Amino acid sequence: MTGIDAPVVIVGAGPVGLATALVLGRHGVRSVVFEQYGGINPHPRAHVVNTRSMELFRTWGIADAVRADAVDPAWAGTILWKQTLAGEPLGRIGVGEGPEDQLLRRLHASAEQLTSCAQDRVQQHLLDAVLTQGMADVRYGTTVVEVTDHGDFVDVTVEGVGERQILRTCYAVAADGATGGMRDSLGIATDGSPVLGHQLNIYFHADLSPWTRQDPALLIWLINSASPGLLIGMDGIRRWTFQRSFDPAVESPQDYPPERCAGIVRDAVGAGELDVDIRSVGSWTMTARTAETYRSGRVFLVGDAAHQFPPTGGLGMNSGLADADNLGWKLAAVLGGYASDTLLDSYERERRPVAVDNARHSMANAVRMAEVGTGPETDGTAARLASPDPVVAAAERRRIAAAIPAQRPHFDALNQEIGYVYGAARHAGAPLAATEYTPAGTPGARLPHAWVERDGERVSTHDLLVPGFTLITGAGGTAWADAFAETAETAAAAETVESGEGVPKRTVVIGRDVTSPDGQCPELLGIGEEGALLVRPDGHIAWHSAGGSSPASALAALLHGAEPPA
Repeated sequence: MTGIDAPVVIVGAGPVGLATALVLGRHGVRSVVFEQYGGINPHPRAHVVNTRSMELFRTWGIADAVRADAVDPAWAGTILWKQTLAGEPLGRIGVGEGPEDQLLRRLHASAEQLTSCAQDRVQQHLLDAVLTQGMADVRYGTTVVEVTDHGDFVDVTVEGVGERQILRTCYAVAADGATGGMRDSLGIATDGSPVLGHQLNIYFHADLSPWTRQDPALLIWLINSASPGLLIGMDGIRRWTFQRSFDPAVESPQDYPPERCAGIVRDAVGAGELDVDIRSVGSWTMTARTAETYRSGRVFLVGDAAHQFPPTGGLGMNSGLADADNLGWKLAAVLGGYASDTLLDSYERERRPVAVDNARHSMANAVRMAEVGTGPETDGTAARLASPDPVVAAAERRRIAAAIPAQRPHFDALNQEIGYVYGAARHAGAPLAATEYTPAGTPGARLPHAWVERDGERVSTHDLLVPGFTLITGAGGTAWADAFAETAETAAAAETVESGEGVPKRTVVIGRDVTSPDGQCPELLGIGEEGALLVRPDGHIAWHSAGGSSPASALAALLHGAEPPA
């Protein structure tokens, strides 16, 4: 294709847009990222980094940096309900205090664990990785004003400081968020739930240690008449956000100057003399909507442009990161010439059902939260808690305490994080994930984690994967390895992905090249002594066999972009 300025143009330099650029770069594909704002938004929004996202960060080389900026685990595992921060707890959930089998399941499921790191810090680490990689041109202060799909290429018109430019690209990716405008300009509708409400998000700095030092918590729901809402510890020290309901029909964030916001925070804390530094104020809409299609010709939606969930479950940014990982390798496969454009249709088929299920899960959490007394029930609950009748107040406290344990799935849903299987419910209409996560070498599933030893080092099975396809066999799987090698030989430059020539890097990992100290890895993967499985570039299983013959033709088809069987 001639006259192309960049193989891929990405609209939006949020976490998902940067992740898309990073994944493309890992596969040797250059991109240009346009962001209308001047830099990373310092107002922290999302903060949950779930297990799957931490696994991706491990693969991308930024997990340690994200962990270093994350909230102390002693904070991250506790959720509190109070009237005010200075008041006595109404109840709590300690994620680390759940049923032993559930805790062990989470511990053994991954080399990484869910954590909490403010979105602006996550975004900075992604940007640092993209710039270090050197495969993407990130242009801040540049607005995309028009995207024109010509069928064989896409023209992207942008405006910077006094300059208008048209870039020609093979594919464009809309990572501009729920309100960015790209989805609407493409005429893509959304479906889902009606608006549940509108939230004001106040970002502030304050020393809340007099109340948090002895009883730290990441999330603190405050139920009172003066200033109800949710406190989120963004660093466990001084960075906080406070979320509360507001009505955009009669007010806007501009009606909340720093002085008013400081008073709101003081009322929520229950400390009239607290020193509060208001940093910024924003708003967002609570809803669950999913784009009806993720693709319009050569333009694709990722992240919040494709789906929007209530934050009850922390799945928004995390779903977007997995979108980027799924789409990125497929774009690279097509641009590299080893898969047809039809592979890109599998992006929507795989990721949209996950988004629909995540929306269902998030909505169920939001509805369940009302049982505690948040949302539309806040005023009545707060009035009963503050009742001059001690019998009424005590009864309400008991009711809230009894309702809190049922909220645990909101904060501890491992299967929602890593248990989805591409293709598993494509036509069933049922939730993709079962109640409890069970690792299995099922086509479409994420590769199960197991500890193995390689060259005397303890590594995860995820650490064995490469940017291309990875074959894992049992100790007796020589025939599979030979068949895999035969397919690899059909590519003239199998190790040139870094050069940008578009040929996938493919590596064979045979069971005997690593050892399983407990002997459980082959059984966990379902390959035994003579079986094998093929792992896609995004860590999901493309194909699996417990043993038998080794058809090179089947492996070759999978290497050239076939999606997992339904």
